[in-house]
Amino acid sequence: MERLARISLCLLAGVAAVSCVAGRSPSRADSAAAVDKLFAQWNKGDSPGCSVGISRDGVPIYEHGYGMANLELGVPITPSSVLSAASISKQFTAAGILLLVERGRLSLDDDARKYVAELPDYGQPLTIRHLLNHTSGLRDAFALLGLGAPREDGVSVNDQIVGALGRQRALNFTPGSDYQYNNGGYALLASIVQRVSGQSLRAFAEANIFKPLGMTQTHFHDDPAMIVPNRASGYHRNGSALQLANHAHDGRVVGNAGLFTTARDLLRWEQNFADVRVGSPALLAGMQTATVLTTGERVPYGFGLSIDNYRGLRAIGHGGGDLGVRSYVVRYPEQRFAVAVLCNVDDIDTGALTQRVADVYLADSFTEPAAGASAAPSRVSLSSQQLESLAGLYRDPSRGTFGRIFNRDGKVIATTNAGEEGDMFELTPISATRLVLAGTPVVLEVISVANGRAQEIRVTGDGPKPVVMQRVTASFTPSAAELRAFAGDYVSPELDVTYTIDARESGLVVHVAGRSDIILRPVFPDAFHGAAVDVLEFSRDADGSVTGFTVNNGGLHGLRFDRITRGT
Repeated sequence: MERLARISLCLLAGVAAVSCVAGRSPSRADSAAAVDKLFAQWNKGDSPGCSVGISRDGVPIYEHGYGMANLELGVPITPSSVLSAASISKQFTAAGILLLVERGRLSLDDDARKYVAELPDYGQPLTIRHLLNHTSGLRDAFALLGLGAPREDGVSVNDQIVGALGRQRALNFTPGSDYQYNNGGYALLASIVQRVSGQSLRAFAEANIFKPLGMTQTHFHDDPAMIVPNRASGYHRNGSALQLANHAHDGRVVGNAGLFTTARDLLRWEQNFADVRVGSPALLAGMQTATVLTTGERVPYGFGLSIDNYRGLRAIGHGGGDLGVRSYVVRYPEQRFAVAVLCNVDDIDTGALTQRVADVYLADSFTEPAAGASAAPSRVSLSSQQLESLAGLYRDPSRGTFGRIFNRDGKVIATTNAGEEGDMFELTPISATRLVLAGTPVVLEVISVANGRAQEIRVTGDGPKPVVMQRVTASFTPSAAELRAFAGDYVSPELDVTYTIDARESGLVVHVAGRSDIILRPVFPDAFHGAAVDVLEFSRDADGSVTGFTVNNGGLHGLRFDRITRGT
């Protein structure tokens, strides 16, 4: 039995079974062949793909490119190909802030308003530390920009973010009390680096991080017109067709993103955590320390880094994703092993691929079996009545956010908004009351039922703590006259924008200067769902007249609009 289990584990890792049966670790050639097999589906002349780097003890042990850096010119990906790393950027922004802390230029517990005076006084400190570990409670700046009127006056996105956050009068939660991944907070950190050091994030990182570490092909891309040698184009798959990705923020925002790099350079950075050349051991240890909320709850996130466990081994890493790119870099510190994967198409699970690479090289180190080595929970078939029991709109009362479960072609589908569009995920039923998101730790469990319908669903594995979603039971089918009562002009000083709402036969439509119209469909009394806004909830005065509305989506809630004119 032990021998069969060992063969099974090796096959799962993609390693030649003969090496495992012989009781020895796979050779370097066997390991390379196993990695090649993992990326074989993209290693074609008509496909974008990935650049992969693997190191042990700071020494590259395998580097390879798979697929094409540019499909139009027929240029292949190599270990020297330069790709956008998206959110991997955050750890370098964090390192820049920490270097300034070490030099006495700022403190982690300084109020961010000390350096960004445009921010309002929220009545409680919002510190540099809160920005670094995503506990600031700031509304999502990119969601704010997307809801406002577009600007074409040449103002950088980083400066637009400072302006947008400066107009806000409320937070999503009290700083330090909760965790919510926040890209705008890291764009704000880039502005703080510039204001404190007198250098752009690009120049500061080049002088203080990239150059000392020999990361010669890495930079923060803050100039859209800059020519980047060996740069790979990004691609997006629209159905079965590939399209050249339109990088809307390419060279326009840095801090949360904007890093251009190679897999080889990322391995140099990873080795700095073991053999410190930039910063200090204390600085780097701080980046890798989990966050503790004011509630006492532990969040497995440090400063720009996730603190994970894979098959019993500590794994410190971060992923990135944007239109046309996916990336992941991870280090197993006790094994002095690192993997970097940069891909130029956005439908690749780079995090899972780094784990499969680790399966190959760290087979003798793991203390837990690989996913799939033991029997996975079996899918069960749900009756039409059981499917109907699950379907509906659910709300997280603590955040004001929504999710929907519905049936499509006999499958259970979930969204992270109030509609049936956007990002959709198939859920696998493993019992009448438990569903899982395959390949992830996410579990949905029905914890309350009434009148044959699920009333509360607990979601675990999608964040540092479980979330209880409550069914929205009230329906809303307004008449034409009721719809006309919502028509009018509404202003938001926090967005510096006016929305005009018109009544249509089956709902409402929002007009925003310079933006596509937003179609609103009724979801519950005085509330409508639409793209971008997600849920828009109207308010009334004592006489029942509509006075305004609030916007609630995944990145912000309670954003207020006041009515200034009535429709006709």
